[in-house]
Amino acid sequence: MAGNSIEALFSERQQQLTMRVHLYTLVDGLLYADAANGSSPQRLRSAVAVFDNTPDASLADAGPWLIDYERASGNIRRVLSAMASSSAGVSWLISGYPIEPLADELRSRLDVRLPDGRTALLRFYDARIMADVASLMEFTQRMQFFVPTFDWLVEVNGKLKGVHPHA
Repeated sequence: MAGNSIEALFSERQQQLTMRVHLYTLVDGLLYADAANGSSPQRLRSAVAVFDNTPDASLADAGPWLIDYERASGNIRRVLSAMASSSAGVSWLISGYPIEPLADELRSRLDVRLPDGRTALLRFYDARIMADVASLMEFTQRMQFFVPTFDWLVEVNGKLKGVHPHA
């Protein structure tokens, strides 16, 4: 899959499905700011801070961001491309959900319960570790986690890798 571009894969996926789907990028806000010379994405119709409306809202700029790639500006696309080509990486999500409902779905997956009963933040928005996180999930956990997406891929150092079983 490393030789395929996300745009080509998205186009192919759109042709396979009978419904409209969207291409989203999920990024770590701190890594995005590093790639964008210190600036975070701005809250627009094409970019949602996933920590908004959560107890961690004060950290929203540094947390996960969901970006509608098709509606993103050329500058944002350049930053995302640079991240995908670097060790920072990005996650690519192909989903039939509009951006806000998908952000809500992702919010509901931020916290996980540890075996000892404590709660921990699941850094699924960090492309560098998402493939490993997904491989630790049992089949039913994977199906429940990835249900709002048709495909979930990560691109790190320019290498595209499928994470979701349908990718």
